[in-house]
Amino acid sequence: MFKTKQHKGMSRSMQDKFDAITKDKFQHDHSTVYVTNKYDIFSLIEGNRPIRLAHLKNIRDSIAIKQLPVPIVVDDQYRICDGQHRYEACKSLEKPIYYIQVPQMTLEDIQRLNADTKTWSPDDFLDSFCELRYPEYLKYKKFKVKYGFGHSECQYILGGWNRKNKNKNVGQNFKEGNFKIIDYGEAVAAADKITRVSKYFSKYKTKCFVLAMLKCIKKPEHYHNTFLKKLAVQSAKMMKQADTESYLVNIENIYNFHSSDKINLRF
Repeated sequence: MFKTKQHKGMSRSMQDKFDAITKDKFQHDHSTVYVTNKYDIFSLIEGNRPIRLAHLKNIRDSIAIKQLPVPIVVDDQYRICDGQHRYEACKSLEKPIYYIQVPQMTLEDIQRLNADTKTWSPDDFLDSFCELRYPEYLKYKKFKVKYGFGHSECQYILGGWNRKNKNKNVGQNFKEGNFKIIDYGEAVAAADKITRVSKYFSKYKTKCFVLAMLKCIKKPEHYHNTFLKKLAVQSAKMMKQADTESYLVNIENIYNFHSSDKINLRF
């Protein structure tokens, strides 16, 4: 197995992470950890996750007490691929920058490298692909900001109301930059209908309720205005449920109250 020469002061986990990302990048059997106080030679890389102020403060406070020679990772143009929070903290404290240079780094490499130290959140992936101007992610962000649903709910609604897409989980596609919006107009229409329930039910953004409503909306016999009228006088009956199926029972009971023409929304 490819292994670099371990630098004194570098943890084994950091070394293993570096080996994993560099084994296909180097032809020689060791690498060098450099140190410099020339902060201006470095720059942030487009598509990397944004600086998180709380995380930056934690690292800065730690380095202020004692700086360990943990290197950041840069590409051949000195763009920071991993360790941008550490770089900013060292720069603000006028501490030296330890760094390793890895040529030909890709965004996928950066995401994999970062994930080994601090897991990327859905917001990190979204910001990353929006910075790269991926059209689907720009529309996704606009939708999410407008309606305020969580990432799971947005992916359900925008992804065609199905978590499986070409045998791969939609959430995984989202992380890889391959998320596709099936029908934006249809998704907006569905989100509008779900949001109208907010007047009567505060838990309308929860995943199980969203899934239940999406299933109802797809039923041709479900008339949303009729449901809202029934809900307006029975809002106390709309209660938080443990799963999607229980929400469907709840919604169906409200919809069919005092109705001679009862419908089945569960099947």
